[in-house]
Amino acid sequence: MFFATAPTRIDLAGGTLDLHPLFLFLDNPLTVNASVDLRSRAEVRPLEGSRVRLVSEDLGMSVEAAHPGELVLGQELDLLARAVRFYAPEGGLELRTRNSAPRGSGLGASSSLLMSMSRVLCRFAGRADSDEDLIRHGAALEAQNLGIPTGLQDYYGAILGGINGLHFGIQGTRVERLAPSEGFREELDRSLLLSFTGISHFSGTSNWNMLKGFVERQGQTVERMRAIEETAHQMWEALQAEDLLEVSRALDREWENRRALAEGVTTPGIDRMVQSAREAGALASKICGAGGGGCLLTLARPQAREAVQEALGRSGAQILQARLDDRGLAVEEVVRA
Repeated sequence: MFFATAPTRIDLAGGTLDLHPLFLFLDNPLTVNASVDLRSRAEVRPLEGSRVRLVSEDLGMSVEAAHPGELVLGQELDLLARAVRFYAPEGGLELRTRNSAPRGSGLGASSSLLMSMSRVLCRFAGRADSDEDLIRHGAALEAQNLGIPTGLQDYYGAILGGINGLHFGIQGTRVERLAPSEGFREELDRSLLLSFTGISHFSGTSNWNMLKGFVERQGQTVERMRAIEETAHQMWEALQAEDLLEVSRALDREWENRRALAEGVTTPGIDRMVQSAREAGALASKICGAGGGGCLLTLARPQAREAVQEALGRSGAQILQARLDDRGLAVEEVVRA
């Protein structure tokens, strides 16, 4: 039996710039994200014959087939079915999965889960796919699952853990890893607040609208996207300088530009939550992922944290217990007598 876990991510700046081919149209695309310990888990164990059972514990769903090739695509647990059919392990198996993040969180939970599934299926099948192989295959599988282009940042957050600057280009992705001092990492961890708005979102719709708006030069989409690109570099510089106030300013600029990118990125309810947090002493807030719902990331100095939490709760947000996670994708084998 093999099982793997992987973190989810919060995007600090430069989200959407990881979409192919959008990043090819920009001068110096950068996405900055940080992994958090709302981890996904995938477990695979053998079954007799060629029988396949897929189980999603958090969704309360299961699917069975007589053979991996008989798994039906485009229906329940489609992403699990695609992963099993692609990695095509010999012999029967049960694939069991669980996500810790709320459904529609905007934290890249499905991508995190896909990386966990991919690694355990590779181990089960005796394949030696590299991390870059998993990312490339995962992006293709998830694009088929969603029916639209997908970004890359979620996979890197799941595999690597920690805080990363992801530079996208023709030759691939160059990763810069932040190596914060112990003091700044602790300050950042105590300043980050993650809450769920109660509104599930579908990132594909917003991302597609943003990509379409950029290509068709709709409104201020190009200008806003270039401003997001610039802000991502400011965010990375602020993190390297270990300046929490500048980090919060970059986060605020990111949100102001993002919310103007496409209709539906924000809602009156989200705006109320952001305003409530600010009035309670928050430095800045932004929606994670493409917007429209999901999780709200808030920065607050440690001394204001409790007041900000209470304000978010009163405005309808559910506080999530999440901390920065330096562990990336981890897999173990369990041998039972």
